[in-house]
Amino acid sequence: MQARRPRGVRLIITYKLAKAVGEAVLAVVLVALILAGYGAELGHFAEQLRRHVAGAWSVRLADLAVTLATPHRLWELVVALGLDAALTLLEGLSLVRGAWWGPWLVVIATSSLIPFEIVALAHHLHAGRLVILAINLVIVGYLVGGAARERARAKLRE
Repeated sequence: MQARRPRGVRLIITYKLAKAVGEAVLAVVLVALILAGYGAELGHFAEQLRRHVAGAWSVRLADLAVTLATPHRLWELVVALGLDAALTLLEGLSLVRGAWWGPWLVVIATSSLIPFEIVALAHHLHAGRLVILAINLVIVGYLVGGAARERARAKLRE
């Protein structure tokens, strides 16, 4: 039986899994609405959501994918949400399973995207993205700090 996880790790798992499920559900709902013919009505909403919620890296990748596939901006949002949901789900599940590399995946994935978020904030300052950046910085700091504490404990046991 695995030892009880620290509260911070449980919070990160909850955040990652809730975010992944929320983004995936939203992407599926948007696809259904687009296919049902509500694309025009959703255009403004999609643009606002893309700017405020989707990760900067996934928006950039979605921009490329959508440029090659279709000019419709709603599809860009669907792709961005799907990519971000997939990565976030992988991060959350690696922590749930207690994989030794799970915290490092979260640290690498999250910290490597922070520069993109900062650039996006510099161009368009939005409260939603600022909150996401702050959460990501706290997650990285917590996990790196936990790894440093674990390493120090291991050295003491030697």
